[in-house]
Amino acid sequence: MIRSHLENELKLKSSPEKTHIATFSQSFEFLGFGIFSYSRTMRDKSVENVKTKIPEITKRSHNLNDDFIVQVNRILRGTANFFATSFSRNQWLFQRLDQWIRVRLGAMKFKRKWKTDNWRFHLKHFQRMGLLCLRDFYPRPA
Repeated sequence: MIRSHLENELKLKSSPEKTHIATFSQSFEFLGFGIFSYSRTMRDKSVENVKTKIPEITKRSHNLNDDFIVQVNRILRGTANFFATSFSRNQWLFQRLDQWIRVRLGAMKFKRKWKTDNWRFHLKHFQRMGLLCLRDFYPRPA
């Protein structure tokens, strides 16, 4: 009934492989989001895409400098602008991604030190370097 309305009256073509008609109570994935009846979050695949892009840029054999921060910020800005919406529940996920990125960059900075030296790298140090935080893109309630 819905497909016939789309195709006949609205003159839209739908692909049976891609088209998914669901009730509001069912969840589905669309454009990198997991859409539920109560919220909208990032898909696991979208999180993994971000987590594969960052290590490609931040190889531990390189030194941490401004060029790497600019490249990481480009990825963070694109991710945040797409996924940070007022009706999504990505704030906890953004915080976890921020922590993961800081540990990754700390390992890049102190690659020849002990493992515990990565804990010396605080958020303020990254902010002074110009690193963006994903959670800062999240809309705050008025």
